[in-house]
Amino acid sequence: MKAFKASLPLTLDFQVGAIKHIGEKVEPFGKMVFLMIDPFLQDSDLVAQITGSLVERGIGVVDFYDIVPNPRHTTIDHAVVMVREAGCDVVVAVGGGSAIDSAKAVAFVAVHGGRCWDYTERLGETVTRPQSRGLPLLVVPTTSGTGTEATPFAVINNPELGLKCAIVNPFIYPNVALIDPQILVSKPPKLTALTAIDTFCHALEAFISIHCTPWVEMVALEAIRLFAANALRCVQQGEDLEARASMAFASTLGGMAIASAGVTVSHALGQPLGAMTDAPHGGTVAASTPYVVSWTLPVCTDKFARVAGILEPSTLSLTEGDRALRLPDILKSLFASLGVTDTFRSYGLRPEQVDDFALTVWTSFNQDLACHPKKINNKDEVADIVRMCF
Repeated sequence: MKAFKASLPLTLDFQVGAIKHIGEKVEPFGKMVFLMIDPFLQDSDLVAQITGSLVERGIGVVDFYDIVPNPRHTTIDHAVVMVREAGCDVVVAVGGGSAIDSAKAVAFVAVHGGRCWDYTERLGETVTRPQSRGLPLLVVPTTSGTGTEATPFAVINNPELGLKCAIVNPFIYPNVALIDPQILVSKPPKLTALTAIDTFCHALEAFISIHCTPWVEMVALEAIRLFAANALRCVQQGEDLEARASMAFASTLGGMAIASAGVTVSHALGQPLGAMTDAPHGGTVAASTPYVVSWTLPVCTDKFARVAGILEPSTLSLTEGDRALRLPDILKSLFASLGVTDTFRSYGLRPEQVDDFALTVWTSFNQDLACHPKKINNKDEVADIVRMCF
């Protein structure tokens, strides 16, 4: 068996009604909370319940709603100033991946100083990598997709440079993640579909990564099984609490998988496309994944055959090679059944931009490309894959 190490330095509280205990969970960490909330939740019962639980424990609250998809580095820096001015000693995030990634960055930079962008990983540039935690951080995911509650990453967008890069640091994990399936039942079908596909892509990419270990394989395949059994149910019957709980678990497992094995080409393409166009992250990886699978087939037949068998059990009667060959079409059909059919072209990338886009991927997302099981030798090969995604 391949040697491996695994670490998950946070507490997961996974239960229906978990948010009722948030005041109790926050109290040991501090007395003034910087509460970062997705703006569409501003007047929700959820936020009122969370705020009430904090106030009951005598905990002060400073609200922050300036969260946008693909969180901006300037927003993070502004929030850090607010944290310091208000004397906040705990950060709490309520929302999807953008809110939680923003909060991870704010909690980290508030302690270690400087600008948020200085901490992001960029090829050939000096990066600040502190070796201690930031402010205590508790997170409440309201979508099932990014799995960011279980990763040492915070993805940040710099529109001026046209880049989305990540802070990658083992000290950026949340202290506590409260995962409450009940708060997921009201999510609209489109958001549910996009985040579910992101969960699947995390699991698939970790599974095929050159850094895949027995631990990663176990959690990634379980995430794929949960996705196969529950994603469509969540989209079509959003009130199905058991399906929502299963997808929430899949999302966390996907996060655990990429925390150990990284992501590969689909995310290397999807991140900069999101930075350029503000396209939804789940949509950008959905647009690329079937074509990345096609390109990768010669070196990953066995793993793709296993995934195809999970997603479409009727293929189990086929040979391994034939089953693997079916996977790109299975993915296209599955994503379409979830209502996700966009392409790189429909998201706004123009053919004449492909070469420059490929250069950005090649130079700024080289670490993700390096995790892929089929070696990419130059930016021209990246461009070839991008053209497939049109």
